Amino acid sequence: MRRSRGGTAGLAALLLLAVACGAAPASRAGTYDLGQGVDLGPFNVSGYANLVGGLPAHASSSVVLDDLSIFVTGHLGRFVNPFTEVELSGIGSDALAQREGTGRGDEYLVLERLYNDSYLTDAFTLRVGKMLTPVGAWNVIHAAPLVLTTVRPAVTYRDFSEYVAGFSLLYRDPEGQLPDTQIYWQPGKELAARPNPLQPHRYRGVAGAHVSFPVSLLDRIGFSVQHEKILDGREQTLVGSDLQYSLGRVSVQAEGTYSTFSGAAPGLYPAERRNQFGGYLSTTYSLDDKWSVYTWYEGFAFRAGSSPAQDALAGISFKPRPALVLKFEYLENFGGAPVNPRGLFTSISMLF
Repeated sequence: MRRSRGGTAGLAALLLLAVACGAAPASRAGTYDLGQGVDLGPFNVSGYANLVGGLPAHASSSVVLDDLSIFVTGHLGRFVNPFTEVELSGIGSDALAQREGTGRGDEYLVLERLYNDSYLTDAFTLRVGKMLTPVGAWNVIHAAPLVLTTVRPAVTYRDFSEYVAGFSLLYRDPEGQLPDTQIYWQPGKELAARPNPLQPHRYRGVAGAHVSFPVSLLDRIGFSVQHEKILDGREQTLVGSDLQYSLGRVSVQAEGTYSTFSGAAPGLYPAERRNQFGGYLSTTYSLDDKWSVYTWYEGFAFRAGSSPAQDALAGISFKPRPALVLKFEYLENFGGAPVNPRGLFTSISMLF
């Protein structure tokens, strides 16, 4: 169903304002706290919303509800622990369509995740269903109130399988001494694939792993590998790394990937365009427990570009409550064909 942008934006703003304001007295009464969800027996219903405004330099301005997601989590026993995420996504926006490299103008109801966790031991968990792939950290976290910026660096989502529909084995050392490890495998095509405007590539036979080494209690360095078959006949292998490190009020995040094609039809891709690589580095300084300033720089050499795209972003965030965050940021392009549009962006996102 298609809605007018003005109507969607107004509805989203009213929804966010009503929930944010209405939750405060309930929280004081001890019945509900914004971000904790609602318990219904062994199930918890929660989610997040993200209202985004964009003023790009060479496109129309927009104010839209970028994401509205509902989570349902169940704890029924050692072997039955289902999780579902359903998302209203792709709501019409010129600025966001440019940011993601799509021409979308419709709203889509998407099955984002649907899986069950079975706790085999204190350290090992078997996950079966549709889940996010641990290529870096951003893709797994992904919820707008929990990630650093409104504008997402290209390396965190471009040209790899963000999802896997199959099996995954997760290891987490109960003592916290050994690296967290996740391996995953998708034997066939993706379950309930996102519409083409949101996910231009289709993958099958996805397999990969992520290993995360603890540096301190909250800091870590991770390494990823992923191999998949693209439905046009090519295969892709990706390797990547990610970093989270904090020192006092300063925190640093980084991700980088390198991928290469094989099996392309003769002449489809020149040899120099079989490879693609990119990375971003961000720095955040916490002014206090509510205000932060941040910046990131990204270089991304994608296959279709004649030279690497280079983007820099600077912004400020305000978190009046732990589950509610406002972000204001400016992005500038410095070289190559831009992946994200130059301009001003702002968002209000919250967990509920």
